[in-house]
Amino acid sequence: MSKIGRNYFALLNGASNTPANTGGVINLTEKFPVQASELKSAISIAAVVGVAGFLTVTIAGTWAVGDLVRLTITSNLTSRQQWRKSYVHVVQAGATSVTAVATALRKLVQADISATAPYASATNVAGVITITQLDDDKRGLVGYVYTDSAAGTIVNVPTATVISEGQPSDLVDKGIPAGDITLASYTTVRLEFHSEAAVPFIDSVGANSKEIYWYGTPAQAAALVALVP
Repeated sequence: MSKIGRNYFALLNGASNTPANTGGVINLTEKFPVQASELKSAISIAAVVGVAGFLTVTIAGTWAVGDLVRLTITSNLTSRQQWRKSYVHVVQAGATSVTAVATALRKLVQADISATAPYASATNVAGVITITQLDDDKRGLVGYVYTDSAAGTIVNVPTATVISEGQPSDLVDKGIPAGDITLASYTTVRLEFHSEAAVPFIDSVGANSKEIYWYGTPAQAAALVALVP
């Protein structure tokens, strides 16, 4: 069941239902038939296993006591207000190796991991820090680096998120009850649905436009897309 105010809703097709046009009516699911004329477009999206994006920050070169190194990360994963945080480390005596500098910077990031931070994890091996974002629903981390060191270097390389599609978690995010999900993955069909609506004024449009996220097997999805102009 979709929440009030959303301009889309989700449908999970059952294993026994193959969409077909019968007398101008398409059975999107066993219990949700619509007029064929109310469906304006259909886009099929194959299932994709998501991979959360991450930043690879490499510390290299030769560091001296007093060198400053800064890593700034921005993100829009956890709030409409952009997350922005700078982590600054000044190299200390006895800790000038790339491993020591990377470990110190990683600990600053790791200390922020919480329900409100956009990070799932922060690890380092030798001089390489890997900071992984929270989920695989969108691209969410941007990193900026700086150092005033004469011989030490810091380089950031982002790896973009592979956005998840058609996985059980995606269906739950769209409002499908977890208990109704029986397959490991689903093909998604995004439908533009113009449902008939009451007309309060003579010059009003007599339909409401909504998007349907429909989930089914690849064969069911192919049959549905073939029915929609």
